[in-house]
Amino acid sequence: MSATTILCQIKRADKPYYIEDADLHIGSVEELCYFLQYNLPLVDLSFFSTSLLEWIETELEAPRLAQDLHRILTEIPDPQLPDLIMPVMREAGWLTIEEERIMRAELRAIDAQPVAMRLKQKADAYVWYRKHAKAISIYDMLLKLKQTEKLGQSFSGAIWHNKGVAHARLFQMEEAVSCMQKSYDLLRTMQSLRGLLFCVWMSKGEEAFQKAAEELGVDPARREALAGEIRGTQIPEKPADMGETLENWVKEYRRETEI
Repeated sequence: MSATTILCQIKRADKPYYIEDADLHIGSVEELCYFLQYNLPLVDLSFFSTSLLEWIETELEAPRLAQDLHRILTEIPDPQLPDLIMPVMREAGWLTIEEERIMRAELRAIDAQPVAMRLKQKADAYVWYRKHAKAISIYDMLLKLKQTEKLGQSFSGAIWHNKGVAHARLFQMEEAVSCMQKSYDLLRTMQSLRGLLFCVWMSKGEEAFQKAAEELGVDPARREALAGEIRGTQIPEKPADMGETLENWVKEYRRETEI
């Protein structure tokens, strides 16, 4: 979305609304629209709760919008997400006609995805918002689903990798190494190798890194290059430091796998 100035169509709330899944406070209908547009994996029918509707009615002073959303939820036999999201977008004048068409297509595509894929996207969003325990819980559930196996090794490997990231961000390094090992066993990509060796180094130090790299058949030049990358990062003293580094790596990983 290009940088533009958006004038508020509805008053800004005196009391912000708290979105628990993202640990985020929003204070206007524009901020609500932004969250809905860019966080679809975290949005389902339950997102449009009684508390959200009450906030829209009382804090944003938009009773018509609140009533419309309530009517959709209670009177339409099988309400769909576009039925709820689009009235909010229109109230704020948030989307152009073309942007609305694109968003509807995106919602249809998400709805057509296998349940396992949608769950993974939700867990990945939790990692992004540092809700690591919630993410790990979903990853664990996914790894037990037969549908996950049917989606192939690449999909399973991505789950193990991102589960490892979540554990590492909690500084649970033994679990992180185990997850990264499983990811590498399935994927055998340079990115999964980097994730594994990074976690080994952070768990047990450079000597363990060198030994693991040798056992994995990493040639000396590549080994030194990887070691140089790790030495170039700030050795974490608390989870947030490691999380920031791993977050950068997982962004690159997602670009490579597109899962």
